[in-house]
Amino acid sequence: MKDNDAPTPSEILSEDITRRSKLRDGFQWLVETAAIVLLAVLVALVLANSLGRYLFAKPLPWAEEVVTALLMWLGALGITIAGLKNELISCAIWTQKLSGTSKRRLIVFQSIFSLVVLTAVAVLAWQYLGIFGNDRSPILGVSKSVAISGILATCAGLGIASTLNIFEREKD
Repeated sequence: MKDNDAPTPSEILSEDITRRSKLRDGFQWLVETAAIVLLAVLVALVLANSLGRYLFAKPLPWAEEVVTALLMWLGALGITIAGLKNELISCAIWTQKLSGTSKRRLIVFQSIFSLVVLTAVAVLAWQYLGIFGNDRSPILGVSKSVAISGILATCAGLGIASTLNIFEREKD
């Protein structure tokens, strides 16, 4: 790291980079692989739709519905990856000044607070799913719950990342 660059949360918590549990590594591999696959499918679908529309005047009418659902899930996976790597928005300025014990306590507190907030968001997403989940998309007739459940996946992924943070801190 250069002297004039601001450190990332991972650099501040450098022990998170070097000490990873097998469970975290496996979960991170699964989430990253799923994100890569979804991104490849999304790019291929958008490209196919664009080529069909502009070269052959035959767009894929259902592409927008699928891309919308894929974007929700890709966002969920991306946020989960950021949580696993401790690269979510944070106040690095405060954590830099803390000692090892204080830093660990703050991380555990942040993880528990995150779990409480994620639970609240998950409850609201579940209620939203109950209201609009049975609606169908106009062309494919796919349930809107496919896209909406991406919000629940975000909560679940970040919840797992926060829980792994707590358990890894408790081992210290």
